[in-house]
Amino acid sequence: MGKNKLNKNIVLFAMILIVVFLLYQQITYLYSDYNNNKKTLVFMGNNNIAPIIFEENGTAKGIVVDIAKELGKKIGYKIEIKATEWQEAQNKVLLGEADALLQINPSSEREKLYDFSNELLRMDFSIFKEYGNTDIYTAIDLKDKNVGVESGGYPYYLLTEYDGINIVTISDWNTGFQMIKSGELDAIVADRWIGKYELAQSKVEGIEVLEKPIETQYSRIAIKKGNEELLNLINVGLEELNDDGTMADILSDWQGKKVVYFTEESIQRTFLYAIIIILFLISLISLYGVRRFRALNKKLELDVMERTQELNNANEKLKKTNEDLERISMIDPLTNISNRRYFDSFLQKVWESSIRENLPLSLIMVDIDNFKMYNDSYGHLAGDRCLRNVADVIKNTLKRSGDIVARFGGEEFVVLLSNTTEDGAMVVAEDIRAKTENLGMKNEGLATIITISLGVASVVPDESMYPENIINAADQALYQAKKDGRNRVERVDLLMKNL
Repeated sequence: MGKNKLNKNIVLFAMILIVVFLLYQQITYLYSDYNNNKKTLVFMGNNNIAPIIFEENGTAKGIVVDIAKELGKKIGYKIEIKATEWQEAQNKVLLGEADALLQINPSSEREKLYDFSNELLRMDFSIFKEYGNTDIYTAIDLKDKNVGVESGGYPYYLLTEYDGINIVTISDWNTGFQMIKSGELDAIVADRWIGKYELAQSKVEGIEVLEKPIETQYSRIAIKKGNEELLNLINVGLEELNDDGTMADILSDWQGKKVVYFTEESIQRTFLYAIIIILFLISLISLYGVRRFRALNKKLELDVMERTQELNNANEKLKKTNEDLERISMIDPLTNISNRRYFDSFLQKVWESSIRENLPLSLIMVDIDNFKMYNDSYGHLAGDRCLRNVADVIKNTLKRSGDIVARFGGEEFVVLLSNTTEDGAMVVAEDIRAKTENLGMKNEGLATIITISLGVASVVPDESMYPENIINAADQALYQAKKDGRNRVERVDLLMKNL
């Protein structure tokens, strides 16, 4: 009886396995059939603007390639991305052989041919010149100068708006940078990210990029005019990428790759070459015998010293590059002040120092009043300018090297004042508030001007407290300032008694 029951259980278990296997095959077939039946969109891009988009071993790669792939997931389409010569890419879209162009900036001429999506990627079009050239500081200084641009790129249309510039089309970036070194070109105009990436790849030394860009634009996705259904679909996908944080994740993943990648690669190549040479010399010593050993050994030592020096030089360059990237990672790219990451690190250091020396520490939280309404009235570009203006006011108000301002998030800023009492912090906060009001930036949404609200908190830290305490207290004071009517400064008063 027990044996029959065991046999029945084995048969039942086998039947269950068969059913599970059949269900798995069916699900796999349906999923494959679904993917195979999804409509494919072909997106074209310029293969000469790494790291934005480029071709590697026949495959398109880059920042906007990653964005386009995620866009396809959002809108339910397969997206095939092809990186090719820029003029060819544009012609394929105009001839209907492709659906869209990636990474293109609107211009009056292009708007006759294409419809453009919402904002895709921020582009800072900047001047690259020979280091030490004191004749060029702004776009106005390019008059009567030979300036290189990529064929069919936006910088060409940008420079045509200035009189007297001799625009020269360059075949590739390395050639363009070499032409600056030889004096054939006075400058190159390109997107800052692309130019610095290509400069690192070409390894041309003595070229610098001006800090202030000629123009900041937001690139788009372009489609042939009239296809409103596809345009609306793309815009919906872009909005979802921004709302769920996918866009920010992609940009974060690509931060810092443009310079370090090539520097580390060149170091590895140099080290490999040195090993090959050393092994070759050792083989020669074995073949020619003891009589040649001393001479070859001397040559080996000299070669090793030379390669070691090259490696040391490469390491120094890598160290400097990493220091530059570390500094860049601590700066908010929009306002050019410290970012939240740097503020958190700096606050921890100052907090510990204040405990050791028993000194007061003050913090000011700043928030732009009715900023969303301002953004809705004037658009994101005007909103960006507003954030930069307020950041400049705060930065220029601070007088001591130990005081910092950082972008805390969105339209909110934070000011840290070391060795400063609450009364001193109130004076600084009121000065910032008044100067911001005096900017007179109009806000049509409220028929008034841009103002700020500020919350001040001060404390002499001890071991029982945490840095978060002063942040929370200042934030509560800021909330009170908002509640009491905005455009005002509120000190922490009784809030700090709970620390």
